[in-house]
Amino acid sequence: MSKNRVAFAKCGGIAIVNSISFDLTQFALTGGICNDRDGPRQRLNQPGSLLRVAGFTLVELLITITVLAILLGVAAPSFQTMVLNQRESAQADGLVNALNYARNTALSQIINIQACPSGTSGSTTCGASWGAGWMIVSQPPTGAATLLQSHPTAANGPVLSAVPIGGTAASSVTFDPRGLATTQANFKVCDSRGAKFARSVQVLPTGFIQSGPTPGLAVWDGSALTCP
Repeated sequence: MSKNRVAFAKCGGIAIVNSISFDLTQFALTGGICNDRDGPRQRLNQPGSLLRVAGFTLVELLITITVLAILLGVAAPSFQTMVLNQRESAQADGLVNALNYARNTALSQIINIQACPSGTSGSTTCGASWGAGWMIVSQPPTGAATLLQSHPTAANGPVLSAVPIGGTAASSVTFDPRGLATTQANFKVCDSRGAKFARSVQVLPTGFIQSGPTPGLAVWDGSALTCP
C-alpha cells in the first residue's frame, strides 16, 4: 500500500492514489494534521495531498504596489484641492452665520449689535484687521458692552478682508434694533491659490446677508475678485 493510502487508511477512510475522488468517514484535517482516534497523528506532506498554499509572488506584489502608487499620485492633488475649497467655504459660511446671529440678536434684544475684527482675547475692543478673525459685541444704550461671540482665524488658513466701497473698507458692521445695517459691507476670503478660488460675502443696508455662489466672482456685482 502506498504512503498516501496508509495515511488515509489510518484516518478511517480509503483513498485512491492518482485520483481526486476519495471516501473518508472519519477524516479531520487541520493544517495538514490527520487526527487518528486509534493511532498517532500523521502529517500529510506528500505530493498530491489536499492542502494548497495560496499567496502572492514577488512580481505580483511589485505590480500591486506600482498601481497603488500611480493611483495615489493621481488622487492626491484632487483631494488637496477639495480640502482647500472646503476651508474657504467654511470661512465664508462662518462669517455669514456670525452676521446673521448679530442681526437676529439686535432684533430680539432691541439693541445695537456690532460685528468687527477680533481684538485681544476676551476683550470687547475691536481689532484693526479682519484677517485676525471677527467677534460679535453688544452695544447697549447704557452699561458695558458684552462679548457675544469670538472667531479667531486659524494659522495658515484662508484670510478674510473687507473690500473697499467708494474707497473705504468697512471696519465694522452694526445692526440696529430694526435689523438694519449702518452701512453696506463687502468681504472676500482668499488663500494661497489666489483670486480664482476666492469667496465673497455681502451685507446690504437692509440687513440682508449673502455669500457668492461662484468662487472667484464678487456676489455684489459679478466682477472678478482680486487677492490678496
